[in-house]
Amino acid sequence: MSLNAAIQPDRKLWVLRNFDLFQSLREQDLEELIQSSRVVTFGRNDHICMAGVQHTHAYLVKEGNVRIVYNHPTGKRLTLGILKPGELIGDVDLFHNELPIGESAEAIGEVHLYAVPIELLKKKILSNSEVTLKLSKIIGDRRTEVVNLLQDVLFLTVPQRLAKLLLRLSEEFPGVSKNGRTFVNLKLTHAEYADLVGANREAVSATLSKWKQAGMVDVIKGFAVLKDREKLSELAKK
Repeated sequence: MSLNAAIQPDRKLWVLRNFDLFQSLREQDLEELIQSSRVVTFGRNDHICMAGVQHTHAYLVKEGNVRIVYNHPTGKRLTLGILKPGELIGDVDLFHNELPIGESAEAIGEVHLYAVPIELLKKKILSNSEVTLKLSKIIGDRRTEVVNLLQDVLFLTVPQRLAKLLLRLSEEFPGVSKNGRTFVNLKLTHAEYADLVGANREAVSATLSKWKQAGMVDVIKGFAVLKDREKLSELAKK
């Protein structure tokens, strides 16, 4: 992890003001958050915060992407979600001061974050009813996504789960190739795809290889190109 304090305060103000969660905060509250925050950088696969640890800071994603991972004592992993710029890591920390047991936040590629003292952020958010409600909705939506993910793991096959994932990621991280094909604009390994669908890497690799031969999906340098969305959609709905 490295620190970067070269960003000008007015630039920080502009960035923080455009975080959806903070749009209802008063100007003076934003200014106080800016004065107390710093920019930190993490490399690919670095742990940002971990379960069972009481944290002093919450993190706001400035650039890059962060995954929230559940680590089972057996060594199995399940990625519960991927955060984009403008989202908050450690939202639950604002109420409990630590992530739920087994969860951790990790960098996907290089990521730049604003580190904000958690007690100060808690004070500013909980003193503003509109922001508190917005945070509660964010937490509720994320937990609903986790429940849906667990249901998929229990009741859907690996190809069904992977099809649903690729279609969702293509909407959340949209990219269009020169020949007009959509792709997931997020570089992931087969192991990372496996963590996202609760499967082993071998099963995911076998599915992607089969889909490549069928002309449905191709993974080029870690980016999944969706060649036949219709077939993927049919598979995801089964």
